[in-house]
Amino acid sequence: MPSPIENILAPLVNHRLIEAFRAVMIRGTATEAAVMLHTSQPVVSKLIARLQTVSGLKLFELRKGRLMPTPEARQLFNVVERSYIGLEQIGQTISELRGMHASRIEIGCLPSIGMGVMPEIARRFMDRHPTVQVAIKTVSSTLVKDSVAAGRLDLGITMRQVDTAGTQAEPLVGVNAVCVMSPAHHLASKKAIHAKDLHGQAFISPDRNDNMRVAIEKVFAAQRVKPIVAAETTYAITICMLALQGVGVGIVSPFVVPPLLKAGLVARPFKPDVPVDLVLLTPLGQPISRAAAALVEVLREDLAGFSLHGLLGEAPTLSTSEIKAAKLVRKS
Repeated sequence: MPSPIENILAPLVNHRLIEAFRAVMIRGTATEAAVMLHTSQPVVSKLIARLQTVSGLKLFELRKGRLMPTPEARQLFNVVERSYIGLEQIGQTISELRGMHASRIEIGCLPSIGMGVMPEIARRFMDRHPTVQVAIKTVSSTLVKDSVAAGRLDLGITMRQVDTAGTQAEPLVGVNAVCVMSPAHHLASKKAIHAKDLHGQAFISPDRNDNMRVAIEKVFAAQRVKPIVAAETTYAITICMLALQGVGVGIVSPFVVPPLLKAGLVARPFKPDVPVDLVLLTPLGQPISRAAAALVEVLREDLAGFSLHGLLGEAPTLSTSEIKAAKLVRKS
């Protein structure tokens, strides 16, 4: 244990004394150390003398005009350098956080978002903040919520129906589901698809545990519509791909549609409305980082400007030969 005298002396070894000691160790003379510290040589010499007095250590020997460090000085310098490296790292981290340099954001979202519009949103964000890394975790709403609540994710996007206990939940956007199909499908020429249009039609259904399936089945029951379930799958993007192959029609979140429009997928408004309401989750009682707040800003901008009619455009007009060719591909 340190003696009472050591306890009294320790506070006297202040930052100014250590700063002078470090400068002399680096530059080799009090004169050069003074230049480094933007002060005078006598001031540095007094600081070194003071450090040796309060520490009780002989730190330097004068040889040929240079201050030669003793073994004790070298050991002390090693400790001092580690402290200075730590301070430099702290300063660098503060600078990075202030300017959002080399930051990382982890966001969890539904597959229909992560495989749909999220890559485009991430690109827009990274165009504005090129040094920020975005990690997108595409999982179920329940896993997103649990991960945000546990602090493993900075942000989360889930369906409104999901239990959000343990998180801060805010409305993000509300849209309606769309009906997707091949351009060769006989319903592709319609501007909107009504539930009655799907009676007896080949239908690609969401998984039985999917909230979207529950909502769709309620609509079908209310409208007394009985489509023929041709396929069932977990992800909205798989429904779209099956529809594109001519397997049948599907009803999905519109946020999964944009990347597939260039591939020829046809999407139309579905009536009656099947709401798709998204919420933004953040850790409960914790402020989010500046980088995460900037991503939320881009998210809200892009999703608020998401126009179904502008996105889907007019119904495509295919020639008779194109329709026949598409049907042959579907049968083969």
